[in-house]
Amino acid sequence: MSASHFSQQSSWGPDVLGERFQNRRLLLADGGTATLIRHRPPGLRWRPPGTLRGHAVLYVHGWSDYFFQHELAEFFSSAGAEFYAVDLRHYGRNLDGSAQPGFISSLEQYFEEFDAAREIIRAAHPRHRLVLLGHSTGGLSASLYAAARPGSIDALVLNSPWLEFQATEFGRTAVSALFATGSRLNPHRELPRVDSGIYTRSISSAYDGEWDYNLDWRPVQGFRVTTGFINAVLQAQAKVAKGLNLQIPVQVLLSSRDYLLPRWNPDAQRADVALNVQEVARRSTDLGQELNLVRLDGALHDVFLSAPAVREKAYLAVASWLDSQRHRFSDSWLRHLAQQVTGQA
Repeated sequence: MSASHFSQQSSWGPDVLGERFQNRRLLLADGGTATLIRHRPPGLRWRPPGTLRGHAVLYVHGWSDYFFQHELAEFFSSAGAEFYAVDLRHYGRNLDGSAQPGFISSLEQYFEEFDAAREIIRAAHPRHRLVLLGHSTGGLSASLYAAARPGSIDALVLNSPWLEFQATEFGRTAVSALFATGSRLNPHRELPRVDSGIYTRSISSAYDGEWDYNLDWRPVQGFRVTTGFINAVLQAQAKVAKGLNLQIPVQVLLSSRDYLLPRWNPDAQRADVALNVQEVARRSTDLGQELNLVRLDGALHDVFLSAPAVREKAYLAVASWLDSQRHRFSDSWLRHLAQQVTGQA
């Protein structure tokens, strides 16, 4: 299915998040669907100097998740950016009972969704800088996409990306062959649950958190993990470990600490309960030539679902970084000065 097909096949309609959001279905080559969401603030927006005017942001959710972060959309739109998000196949708005939730055999299959979203956004905003913002597994997929499609996006922002296995590179290498074999034999085989619901307790307003979302689309203990999905993640992480050599600026947001114990503790409300953050921080250096690593004290696995004071710092870190990238390679007096002192002018 060609990318140009997507710009003609569907139109924008109402979204479950309310009047300021719209969505459109993307029909995929395998017969499934993805959903593109956009935020449309009412009326004209005043854009003060130094904001994110001229940027378009595409958000990609993580495992057992979907897009519901309305505050994130409102922040970027208020800062002047155009905000979009995608619910990937077999997630959220696309769950219809026809396939295992979250199932995928290669994260590169999501490139179809990314290509379709990028075409639609580029058609609407041809001169905007396109920023891919990926969370967790979505951050891992987004990193592979940026490497496979040079020049397709202008900046990559990763929100607690699942770049390395929780048990370190040694652990990933040790189990990779086992899951590769299992995936070939039965990719749909469901594995025992490992999510005790601690993360949901930390973020859901039904428990100890502040966020209201659909617990059918984002279950308390997550979707059942399959051998095919785990193999897809391990293969993607192995590619990152070899170095992606990204030529675009990359920012990674991570909590300052993790809490990986299977029992509830109030510490879980100020830590990443899904990733080994030290291993991810180390692996981030294999993404490309330029990395801005931000460690946030008290951040959750999704830093934009953390306590208000923490996510305020996260918003400021992303927006100020993106704004700083706007002119860094422009033909400015700083570039001329750098060329002078190095004897190139």
